[in-house]
Amino acid sequence: MSRSDGSRTEGARRVPSLRSPRVLMYHYFGDASHADPEQLFVSEEAFAAQLRYLQRSGWRALTLDEYLAALDGAPTPRRSYLVTIDDGHESAVHVAAPALQAAGVPSVLFVCPDRMGGRAEWTAAYSGERLAPAEELKGLPDLGMELGVHSADHTRMVGMDDATLRVHVTDARDQLEATTGVRARAFAYPYGTHDPAARAAVAGAGYDVAFAVAREQGRFAVDRVFVRSGDSMLRFRFKLSTAYRVISRVGGRAWRLRHAVRGLGARLRKATSGRFAAAVRRLTDIVVSGAALVALAIPMLLIAAAIRLEDGGPALFRQQRVGMRRRPFEMLKFRTMAPGGDDRALRELIARELRGEDTVVDGSSKLHRDPRVTRVGRLLRRTSLDELPQLINVLRGDMTLVGPRPCLEWEAEMFPAEYQARFDVPPGLTGLWQVSGRSALGTLDMLRLDVRYVEQRTLARDLEILVRTVPSLLGGGGAR
Repeated sequence: MSRSDGSRTEGARRVPSLRSPRVLMYHYFGDASHADPEQLFVSEEAFAAQLRYLQRSGWRALTLDEYLAALDGAPTPRRSYLVTIDDGHESAVHVAAPALQAAGVPSVLFVCPDRMGGRAEWTAAYSGERLAPAEELKGLPDLGMELGVHSADHTRMVGMDDATLRVHVTDARDQLEATTGVRARAFAYPYGTHDPAARAAVAGAGYDVAFAVAREQGRFAVDRVFVRSGDSMLRFRFKLSTAYRVISRVGGRAWRLRHAVRGLGARLRKATSGRFAAAVRRLTDIVVSGAALVALAIPMLLIAAAIRLEDGGPALFRQQRVGMRRRPFEMLKFRTMAPGGDDRALRELIARELRGEDTVVDGSSKLHRDPRVTRVGRLLRRTSLDELPQLINVLRGDMTLVGPRPCLEWEAEMFPAEYQARFDVPPGLTGLWQVSGRSALGTLDMLRLDVRYVEQRTLARDLEILVRTVPSLLGGGGAR
């Protein structure tokens, strides 16, 4: 129940101590189907790993009641936390709620009552994301996920007059209660922005607590830890530390300086780390491809002999592909098809996939039982051994170890404009597509993965993909 006694005014002034429970802030869960510039999509694997770490490290998950009691001075374990989720995205219902219930972790989901069942139209990058409807939200309290208000429609709450504040604070809560049966006790400011008038409106409306991001202003603008998809486990652990809370609060009170320093730092890191990463990648390409060609020389000779014995044709297949900045290069592969094949069926297949049609047959989106493929070729394709000669392309510098799949010139012309970022980096021997299903995924899925890789490209990410490539190859990895 909400409190309405005089202690609320005092609570509004009380500043939680540096040792008070941490409040984690999430947004979306699972794999993004498009660009994720704000790093809002925390994968199911990362979320599960974070929950396991908290449990194993002795962190105590709090209910909202326990958190409110802690704000009022009740004894609370030093390592305690509250999980909050903003926006009311469908993944909070279908991914986060079951995971949290299985882990025995309570949480608070903040929704925009005017947007329930609609889309996240407040930001262009995520305008297509679906928000959970009221019918799905009704059952969440039974799973341990309490509902809170995130303004009426995710509008920044700065400079609003009294009438507008009432719409986003009081009317929004009434609407949430009317559609879900839940009376919200907690509020979260969209984008974490607020001003004295907004804080006073939330406090006056009878909410028990309100959450912001880093600019801590007492009980009605509590700071939170923003968990991003790009956070490594080491960074996640650091975000739980007292040192991080101090940095966040100091930075929150001097936000203009913080943003200026962050922007300058980002520009410097981009200038220096970009060149360093490029040098490391090129050195790694030379060392790994050179060593692999030496180690695999005899197996590659045997493969070449098997191809020639089957039909007398050449062992190597040479084809023009599109590289970085759309520069053409000659890619090498072991030949897996009979010479002189017709690619009209392949062109039609890719055109259908780009139109959004389902082309999966028997678990594969590639041409089903392509008659052009030879007997030796089928084995080479299933094991990806046909791609070994591309090590020569890597050694030459046409390709790199990790990157988007090198496409044909006519394919590049067909790709929609929103996926052109895939040509900002060199094509790779392996990549995110190869370790995420390969032929089980269509062309649009591949393009989305390519763009996501380019946007999140780091040396650590490349290493992760290389490590994941080995079991993917051993298990077939969706190759056809």
